[in-house]
Amino acid sequence: MFGGAFAQLPVPVDDETIFQEVDGALRGSDTLAQAHIDVRAKDGIVTLSGSAPTLEHIELAGSLAARIRGVATVQNDIRVADRPWRA
Repeated sequence: MFGGAFAQLPVPVDDETIFQEVDGALRGSDTLAQAHIDVRAKDGIVTLSGSAPTLEHIELAGSLAARIRGVATVQNDIRVADRPWRA
């Protein structure tokens, strides 16, 4: 038996899996039920767009997305609903 620990290499996660996990996390959040968020994933970069009721909802969406395995960066382009400019 060996006394040392073995480092595990990170397992790459494909974009479709990342998309499904992020989308599922957002849709599964009761707090974000009134939000209309679109998710895109490319090379570990997740882009969120659409609208949400408040800045707090936007921050929550970004936080949930960032927790998903395989996500390297979150580009949060969600805007506050009923405001024409980006939040």
